[in-house]
Amino acid sequence: MLNIALQVLSKDGTIADNTYQVIAEDSVLPQGDVVLTTAQLDQLANISGKKGLLITVDDSPEVNQYPLDQLDTIFIEFAGFNDGRGYSFAALLRRQGFQGELRAIGDIFKDVLNYLKRSGFDSFVIKEGKDIQEAAAGLNDFKNPYQASTAVAQASYQTGA
Repeated sequence: MLNIALQVLSKDGTIADNTYQVIAEDSVLPQGDVVLTTAQLDQLANISGKKGLLITVDDSPEVNQYPLDQLDTIFIEFAGFNDGRGYSFAALLRRQGFQGELRAIGDIFKDVLNYLKRSGFDSFVIKEGKDIQEAAAGLNDFKNPYQASTAVAQASYQTGA
């Protein structure tokens, strides 16, 4: 399981502590905010706090139905820098109507944050060993996107701005 306990960087640049807990396969469901794997979704109704779901590269929302209206946060794993499926998963979940928080975890660092924001992500767990303050400072490196995205309905050239 990935280390979700690291601090969380929001797309607005704020940094906060993680509140979600992960449950082991054979352990008791903890109180508070909990993130489940897709295999543990049957425990969703038993969570007392915020409800999270971890989607790995094997859990595509294109072929799996998730109770999007019951989830507060979806954690999307990026197993490696060269695997872009998480971007597609985020855009697909937004098109399916998910309004909650999308959190990128795994191989996440400053250089990919702009692309993650444009794909619909709200927060990021920066890879262990990378500087979260530096990543936060780089969130606004690109202010005027050329293309529209899930984060920007119309690019600047389309609005006349």
